[in-house]
Amino acid sequence: MPLYIRLLYYAFSVELTAITPIIAVLLAIALGTAIFQSAFQIEDATFALLLKTIAMIAIALFGGLGALTAFEQLATLWISHAAQLVHQPWS
Repeated sequence: MPLYIRLLYYAFSVELTAITPIIAVLLAIALGTAIFQSAFQIEDATFALLLKTIAMIAIALFGGLGALTAFEQLATLWISHAAQLVHQPWS
């Protein structure tokens, strides 16, 4: 298997492992908000978006639950293999 295919596969797996916890947190917040709104019959869209917006700001401030580290390692891997990627046949 060519190096660029292996690196692309690794990039997709890093993306999934980095983004999954963030999506899970936002999904849990959205589900909790929806249950709360339906229990008390609140029909305000601002209330639904407010908690998710606050959660996204908090996640961004704290490094994205490890996503920043994962993407940093991915960038380091791609940069370290740059010379091999340039000098290999692409067909």
